[in-house]
Amino acid sequence: MKTLEILIKPSIDSTRNSMGISENEDYNSDAVLFQQGYDMDIMQVEPDDSFKISGDYEGEINCSETHYKFIKLKNEWDDEPDEWGDDYHEPDDPITLTTGYYKFLEDGITIKQIANTEY
Repeated sequence: MKTLEILIKPSIDSTRNSMGISENEDYNSDAVLFQQGYDMDIMQVEPDDSFKISGDYEGEINCSETHYKFIKLKNEWDDEPDEWGDDYHEPDDPITLTTGYYKFLEDGITIKQIANTEY
C-alpha cells in the first residue's frame, strides 16, 4: 500500500503571532504567507495508522494522483442537513484536515475523522 503524504502548515493567525505581529497591526501579508510556506512540513502515514493534526495547524492532502476519500465526523450540534452529503468532494480537489484525530484506513484511500478536537 502507498504511504499517505499530508502537507502540514500552520494557520495564518499562528504564523502572524509567531512573527510578533498583532491582529490589528498593519503588516505585509506576503511576508506572513512566505513564513507560513517556510514552516510547512510533510507527515507520512501508513495504512491503518492513526494520526493527529495539532491545534493552529491544518493538513492538506493532494488528490490529483490518488483519489482519496474523506469521512468527516458529523457535528452533533449541526441540525442543518449538508447540501452535498457528508463526504462530497470533487475527485481532484485537495482534502483539508483541521485540528483533530484521524485514521488512514487499511484500504489505502480512505481517511476517517475520529475526533474533531484535541483531547
